Amino acid sequence: MMTCEEVRIALGAHALGALDPEEAEEIDLHLATCQACGAELLDLEGVAGFLGKVSERDVELVARPPRRVLERLLSDRARRTRRGRVLLAAAASAAVLVVGGTVWTAVHTSQQAGTTAAAPAMADSARPESAADAQRYQTGNDAAESASKAVPTVPAEASRSPERSASAAPRADARPDQELRAVSGQAFQGANDARGYTATVTAFPASAGTELSVEVAGMPSGTSCNLVVVGRDGTRDTTDSWVIDPARYPDKAVYRLETTLGMRDIDRFEIVDRAGALLVEVPVRK
Repeated sequence: MMTCEEVRIALGAHALGALDPEEAEEIDLHLATCQACGAELLDLEGVAGFLGKVSERDVELVARPPRRVLERLLSDRARRTRRGRVLLAAAASAAVLVVGGTVWTAVHTSQQAGTTAAAPAMADSARPESAADAQRYQTGNDAAESASKAVPTVPAEASRSPERSASAAPRADARPDQELRAVSGQAFQGANDARGYTATVTAFPASAGTELSVEVAGMPSGTSCNLVVVGRDGTRDTTDSWVIDPARYPDKAVYRLETTLGMRDIDRFEIVDRAGALLVEVPVRK
């Protein structure tokens, strides 16, 4: 069996119908029991419908835009680059002025402190060398203390920029978007009394057709099935195939499918085998 990671890597090709029948069948087996991978396939199938509307001219314009558009894009990019360089130079100049002013203030204050701390008259004339050493030591301490006072200290809270403070504020974790089905589905049942087969098809209206979920019972394990959606005008839309897996069939697995026909246009559902033989017919009663 394929893992979820392997299946999701191949979902894009599966949605576009680019996989081999064997690979597609193996992925269908996994999708029959994995709701997460099935939901992702539904999203990709919508993208496949949009890709069908893209023309060769659209692809050519994306690969090789017109010259006027290209020149305008290059001009806008060059203008943004020049403006960014000017702003960067202005910010660097402002930083140099701030740092230079702080250093000049510290040096000027320390010089004033050194001038003020002139050596006083010695009180002890009997030991001139010891008094001179003590004075030099005291003068150095005064200068160091004045220099330390000259450098302004900014509180940690005040130094934070408004942007940084705002980003540091706690906020609730973003909740992931969840797809909720606002309209309840309509279930239809059918049976093959001769063989003992039963089937239930639940239809959900969608933006580009109808989403379907199929549940079968009584069929032998290993049976390959296809759901054919028959319209009121005789249109037959054959959906993807699936195989009843012996390991998961007793759990009444639900197979998720999709058709381009709207719910009002559907007359009945037919579950057929690989050869096209009818297994169960499910009428749509309005």
